[in-house]
Amino acid sequence: MIRNLQRSLHPRILGRGESWVKISKASSYRPHRHDLFCSSAKRLTSSPTKSGIRAFSTVDSQISESDRNLIKAESLRHQTSVSLQTLMKTGRGERLHMMFGEETRERQGATELVLIQVANFLKHELPIRLAHRIRDLESVPLMSEMKSVQGVRDLYVKSFLELNAFEAIETVEQEQEFAKLVENIYERHSSVLVQMARGAYEFRSALREGSGKNEEELQEESNSFLNRFYLCRIGIRVLIGQYLALRQPPVENYIGIICSNTSPYEIVKRAIDDAAFMCTRKYGDAPEVIMSGRLDLTFPYVPTHLHYIMLELLKNSMRATVEWHGIDADFPPIKVVIADGKENEDVVVKVSDEGGGITRSNMKKIWSYLFTTADPSIQEGMVGTNHQADHGIDAPLAGLGYGLPISRSYCRYFGGDLSIMSMEGYGTDAFVYLTRLGNSREPLPM
Repeated sequence: MIRNLQRSLHPRILGRGESWVKISKASSYRPHRHDLFCSSAKRLTSSPTKSGIRAFSTVDSQISESDRNLIKAESLRHQTSVSLQTLMKTGRGERLHMMFGEETRERQGATELVLIQVANFLKHELPIRLAHRIRDLESVPLMSEMKSVQGVRDLYVKSFLELNAFEAIETVEQEQEFAKLVENIYERHSSVLVQMARGAYEFRSALREGSGKNEEELQEESNSFLNRFYLCRIGIRVLIGQYLALRQPPVENYIGIICSNTSPYEIVKRAIDDAAFMCTRKYGDAPEVIMSGRLDLTFPYVPTHLHYIMLELLKNSMRATVEWHGIDADFPPIKVVIADGKENEDVVVKVSDEGGGITRSNMKKIWSYLFTTADPSIQEGMVGTNHQADHGIDAPLAGLGYGLPISRSYCRYFGGDLSIMSMEGYGTDAFVYLTRLGNSREPLPM
């Protein structure tokens, strides 16, 4: 069950007069999950996912003809793209007039009506999105034949059929039952990232053994498929996560999973702690990180998304710095700059390191889900586990090769972007672009 707990933090919030702060090499902080930050010094956390092995092939792989026709019909319908602003306005009840008359709004509580409205949108939208992904999972060349990918397809079919069987939601009691259903779906899908990584691992093995098809073309098609799949998965989890968070007691500055005063400084600071912990665990030491720029900046965003992005970039920079200079060296610091202005289109965060850079021949590959510089034994170990969470500090410093492409998908989901510039033999600069207004709609692929 998802429970959001309110805790008080007491970080040192820097004002405009203080231009930079140095973060120590290795913090004593040892979190089990990442946290969400607001400048109000309050955070929202979720309870850990239930442990244990979860079966993925939860439905028979032979889909009935009637169910297949139903999936096909839903996959032909258009998906409804949403924006950060839309999610916030709906959560505040500013769009109730679109579904309920004035008499109903006066008679029934606003919170109950918001939940019924959001639940009905999910009842309509989720089957369409799942149907699109089921069709994609079945049609991608070669990868669709991988056992793990077929297991994910079965999982999506099960969730689709459950949602499709649920009737329209008109009462509080029906909304409560629907909430139980989507919470089960949310938890059931929590390990899909690792399950699809198994599928990619099986796909690479099939390519090595020879598939009789054009290898380069298969890799390109599979990478495009994975980009679509993960971008859509982010969207599905945002919609469900927002709905479930709205059902919890209110937390200051939060509307569901969105923090209206997200502090990049606070999130980067915690990501530094997490990355330093992981780096120290592997190498015995970690580089310092210096932060500068708009340390007092806040804007509406989903803190978990920004934490994931920054953790991935900082992990990469720390690993590169240590391996380039050697474990016993005096490491040059990693620099993080937060930039913003009144007229700026984006909030921009730059992460700079002197970790030797990336070869020009590898620059295109860094965005591929099928490329990683990690030891093959680490990859094999990760895809062989039953890890439940999407991401966290329990993972190796480098593993599946998904960090950068998924980070870019998180950026692009709300209209931002992620770019990498590298100088081989010196270091790498990563630029995170996040839209300030939050009015960009999801870039939903077909």
